[in-house]
Order: sequence, then structure tokens, then C-alpha cells
Amino acid sequence: MSEENHEKITVFVNDKPIRIFFGMRVKHAIGARQTRAVQTHHAQLRDADGNDVDVDGALYAGERLYIVETNPKEYAEEI
Repeated sequence: MSEENHEKITVFVNDKPIRIFFGMRVKHAIGARQTRAVQTHHAQLRDADGNDVDVDGALYAGERLYIVETNPKEYAEEI
């Protein structure tokens, strides 16, 4: 039987604390609806420094994520 880490960490999504198991991904912290919004360019996901964050990215304790709604038509002009 393999040893599993059941430690929980706290991350912040739009300044709201979320307790999540160590090893889970960003998409687990933000939830399915917000993940879909990011994937369809209806929202942008950024860290506390303003960097874009991938929904499949790893999390660390104390990380701050911010979800901002966007207009997908405006996003298309940036590409």
C-alpha cells in the first residue's frame, strides 16, 4: 500500500480561504464553473503578482488566485 499525503493547505481564491488537499490542482480550488469560464476565455485567472495561471497548475500553501471576468471577443483581439 502506498503512503498518501492527506495534509491540507489553504489557498485564497478572490481573497476567500479554501482548504484543499496537498497535491490538488488549481481547477480543484476554483471549481468546475470557474474552470470552464477560464477555459472559454470568459474569465482570466491570475496570481497575486498578476501572472496568468493555468487551471492544471500546482498549488502551494498561501497562494492567492484571482478570477476576473472578461469578454471573450476582446480576448480574441489579443491573440
